[in-house]
Amino acid sequence: MMKKIINSNYFYAFISLCGALWLFFSVSTPGVGSTRDSNQSMSATVNTKATMTVPLQVQANTDDYYITGYPQSVKVTIEGPTALVTATKNTQNFSAYLNLRKYLPGKHKVRIQQTGLNSELTYTIKPKYVTVNIQKRLSKSFPINVQYNKNSLASGYSASKPQVSPESVRVTGAASDIKKIDKLIVKPILPKGIKTTFDQEVLVQALDKKGKTLNVTMDPQTVHVKIPINLPSKKVSINFTQQGSSTTGLSFSLDSDVKSITVYGSEKQLDDIDDSIDIPVDISDVTNTTKKSINIANVLKGQITSSDPDSIMVAITVHANSGTSGGGYTNSTNSNNSNNNNSSTSTDNSTNSNTNSNGNTSNNNDNNENNAKD
Repeated sequence: MMKKIINSNYFYAFISLCGALWLFFSVSTPGVGSTRDSNQSMSATVNTKATMTVPLQVQANTDDYYITGYPQSVKVTIEGPTALVTATKNTQNFSAYLNLRKYLPGKHKVRIQQTGLNSELTYTIKPKYVTVNIQKRLSKSFPINVQYNKNSLASGYSASKPQVSPESVRVTGAASDIKKIDKLIVKPILPKGIKTTFDQEVLVQALDKKGKTLNVTMDPQTVHVKIPINLPSKKVSINFTQQGSSTTGLSFSLDSDVKSITVYGSEKQLDDIDDSIDIPVDISDVTNTTKKSINIANVLKGQITSSDPDSIMVAITVHANSGTSGGGYTNSTNSNNSNNNNSSTSTDNSTNSNTNSNGNTSNNNDNNENNAKD
């Protein structure tokens, strides 16, 4: 029975069908290893893009010519196999450049080129063309001018002449632009209400006669600016004046070891002050010799802003006057009259003495004459 089945045509047809099915499934369902190889093959052939910003190099005779009009960098987009694009993006082992060696002075539209990209990559550069201006190169040094807003100073304060280091800057550019330069300026921005010296690095600008900034190169690009800011001052001598009423029968003398001071204020305030100023001292509450500290700015309020020293010690000496209600001055007058009377009496006595002496002398002479006659 078994032999009969094997020799049957149906058996061989079944075997053929099974073999065909096995071959079909083997081809349509690959193994794990074949899947990896297939993915790697597909990855190698898939394209991708990447965009990079790269510096733009200029090939030209920059010793004799000054070139403007081109950007400092350009955007380069590359496309190709993923692995190659990734490697190029990471290394950026290519460059974009302008070849201007054969161009004469003037304006020219030039195409930006690249070197170093793999031939399997396609690329685009933006911008594709640039218009450059090639001119004769010229260098010249100019002094620095300082411009700032004086209204930023605190009230009453003034600024001395700005100090700039270095005092001049070397400017390089197209000869036509260098000839247009009217001045180099720095514009320091002072804080509002500033009272102390301004000290900063400030950017230098080259301006033409219309105040327009020129496209030139400066060396250095910044300078050190120092603006001394202070309160105007003046040295004056001082006098003390008595202020307030004193107790009857007392007089005062005022003195201090400080004979002169430095006063600070606006220029107008200082112009209104003489070389000598009066300092009032209140003696209304003084009954004994004492010392008082006088704050100069307080007693001269409105006339000055401050002083050095800001306060001084004043010695107040009290003098007691003798006499009646007329006070010391009346007693002094009576004393003078008494002295005058005494002096007059002495004079009269002296005169009498002289008269007696003269009389005695006359009598003696008469006696001598009588004795001679006898």
